[in-house]
Amino acid sequence: MSRSHALESNLSTISYPSHIITINKMIKNIVFDFGGVLVQHDFIAYFSDYFHSEEKARQFFAQALPHSFSDEVDRALHPFHYYIERQQRQWPEYVDAIDRFDKHFADMFTGETEGMYEWMCLLKAEGYRLLGLSNWSAKVHEVIARFPRVFSPLEDSLISYTCHYLKPEREIYELFLSKFGVRPEECVFIDDRPDNIEGARKVGMHGVVFHDMNQLKLAIQQLIAEQGGRL
Repeated sequence: MSRSHALESNLSTISYPSHIITINKMIKNIVFDFGGVLVQHDFIAYFSDYFHSEEKARQFFAQALPHSFSDEVDRALHPFHYYIERQQRQWPEYVDAIDRFDKHFADMFTGETEGMYEWMCLLKAEGYRLLGLSNWSAKVHEVIARFPRVFSPLEDSLISYTCHYLKPEREIYELFLSKFGVRPEECVFIDDRPDNIEGARKVGMHGVVFHDMNQLKLAIQQLIAEQGGRL
């Protein structure tokens, strides 16, 4: 059985649409973001329970743990605890809540994306190289430990806290290409943020903004069709 026919046959066994895709041989590397792609999270829901109020949860994040805080811990110019302790000094009324964020980080993740693990395994079995590229602090390891299955098909990853660059900065994509010795035109990057996909495209990678599994399959199908690949 040919490689493409084997992929089509395997995909059909897990209720994929009848128009099963065959990925163009030009594309050799499938690159995954982590949060919002491999695993899902709901920080607001978790802290809505903690505060017994969604409004208070949103206020907590807006004040004590804003987006700039996330960028800082993901870039990791200092250890994670440095930023936690700084925010606790700055927001004493939220000391306990910030401590909970630190101690129960993985609890805010609701699970792996349904259908993702099976799809990754099929792609890997067909010879595609699966890699990770994510903005995350060292807390990533707590999430991987909680949901090891969906991360297991990945050969390796580049995570922002190890290199101190963030998507969509050009440097992190260039470092990724260099680290793994891959050509940008042979990579498809999947991320839930359009700006990160745009950053990947600027260095020559293909990109798909992730919304759900069905949308992902259709988007890749369209990508392959645009390249003249066989569906």
